[in-house]
Amino acid sequence: MPAEYQEAITRAAAASGISEALLAAQIEQESGWDERAVSTAGARGIAQFMPATWEQYGQGADPFDGEAGIAAQARYMADLYEQVGGIAGNDEDHIRFTLAAYNAGFGAVRSAGGVPAFPETQRYVQTITEKAGAAAGISRCAGVLAGDLDIEGVGVDDYPYSQPAGAPGWTSPRSAFGHVPRQCTDFVMWRINQAMGWTPEAGESPPFTFASLGAGYGSGQRGAGSWNEILPQVSGISFQADSAQPSDIAWWGYNDVGGGYGHVGFVAAVEGDDAIIEHYNYDNPNAYSVTRTPISEVPGFIRIDAAGSTGETTES
Repeated sequence: MPAEYQEAITRAAAASGISEALLAAQIEQESGWDERAVSTAGARGIAQFMPATWEQYGQGADPFDGEAGIAAQARYMADLYEQVGGIAGNDEDHIRFTLAAYNAGFGAVRSAGGVPAFPETQRYVQTITEKAGAAAGISRCAGVLAGDLDIEGVGVDDYPYSQPAGAPGWTSPRSAFGHVPRQCTDFVMWRINQAMGWTPEAGESPPFTFASLGAGYGSGQRGAGSWNEILPQVSGISFQADSAQPSDIAWWGYNDVGGGYGHVGFVAAVEGDDAIIEHYNYDNPNAYSVTRTPISEVPGFIRIDAAGSTGETTES
């Protein structure tokens, strides 16, 4: 890609969960990186938006602003990725159907049950996926929950193990994530797996658990206070002492909060120097809450690279 767009592509990929390779290959196909491009059908800009779609995703910017076009492209792709999720049977199809929806519209993909039999759309999907290659995958840990959420975008308790509301959960069976229901650890596991595209109805084991990662509590370790030691042993997961981004795990140690077990929350958004953090069992016992917390007041953040979290542990 042209060097002047590298930073914009990186930002858009981090916000949307759509890989840099896929965004770049798509723009190469759409406009050849020409931010002044106009198609015979009236599509404009570097990502070739029709006026009505730009009105929805351009956030009031100039459609011929290249960086604004890349950001809008990523937002639109993330939305389409969610829309085609009920049609796609595997990760490869999920990406192909998302591209087809960008080119032909979601309605055409839904009607066809996949890539519609339009020669232009079929060439479009094949060309972009070939250019992007193996790096076309979606980094779903930065998926639907990351991106452009702000304080108005959170506050919905959709955690599937929330009942009975406020009850401790210690006598309940462990959830699908292997933790105690209505505790901070189980809720954060839910958010991560949800961001990766997992649902309880999928009929499959969650992709992100301590068991699937080959990690677990050792001697002297217990609860959320150990997560800063356990998870960074897994390839693709790191501990950040002083920076936060959406989809990070906010972490507090044993001595940082009451109870002696530590605490974890899910970073839904970052606004300036503050993190918007979703919690269970924090300031609302055994129930959901959202806080705006200065990043400097959080002891650390555990960062997950969905593409790199293979379950292979590194030497500690």
